[in-house]
Amino acid sequence: MDSAPFLPRTLSAREGAVVAWLEAERRPAVAVGDVAETFEWPRSTIHDVLSRLERKGWLRRTARGRYETVLAETGGFAPPNPWTALSTWGQRYYVGFQSAAYEHALTPDRPGTVQTVAPVGAKAPRAWAGVPVTLVLLRRFSLDGVVANDRHGVTIALATPEKMLVDAAALPGRVGGPQGLARIAARAVAAVDWDRVVQIAGRRGGGTAALRRLAATLELVEREVPAPLAAAATVVGGTPHLYLGERRLHGTRGRRLRDWAVVDNVGAERLVEEVDR
Repeated sequence: MDSAPFLPRTLSAREGAVVAWLEAERRPAVAVGDVAETFEWPRSTIHDVLSRLERKGWLRRTARGRYETVLAETGGFAPPNPWTALSTWGQRYYVGFQSAAYEHALTPDRPGTVQTVAPVGAKAPRAWAGVPVTLVLLRRFSLDGVVANDRHGVTIALATPEKMLVDAAALPGRVGGPQGLARIAARAVAAVDWDRVVQIAGRRGGGTAALRRLAATLELVEREVPAPLAAAATVVGGTPHLYLGERRLHGTRGRRLRDWAVVDNVGAERLVEEVDR
């Protein structure tokens, strides 16, 4: 059976003006308001032009009134871009966990999808079908420790290294478990503001446990525990022990680190191997 004929991406005068402007400025994304600032057209006309450009393959819709550009050199075909999609999302969010660690060069392992943290109840737009973004929904969502950051040609909300460390220590499964946390913490220990780490943890549910897990991890991989972290993570007698790794995966046996009331049920040698690889 013959394949369907290729439909050229023809342009009207207005459509051509928008595409020429997008390509001249190398814009990776565009919104209705951006067009309105450049072209003195009625809003209804702008919506119509952008909708037609989407149907013709020059734009890909990422949210209501927001689009990712598909420039001419791609031939009208481009893989879904998670960064452009996020930059046009109206929802509160931030790139976190292992994705943030990779962006800050604190791990060599890049997740296959961009880990995006959002409040419980948030939903990815329908237009994101096929876009490699994984939503991590948190009940106690906070933008404390999140900054706007220029990455991959767009501006996204990105967790700072301090924010990422607290999140990772609270939910290590999101960064590859205790081994992944060890790899990140060992690289970050000399680069982050530990007073800020403690401050962010103090405002987060599970923050104290996260600090204890961070201190224990650094001790096990033979890194000095920074003074602010040590002061905040040191426990008094009678504090219930925290397991470094999930008990169902690693069991309950292991060395007890008394200062932090943490049980190393993973094995220091396994953590060191990950740090050194």
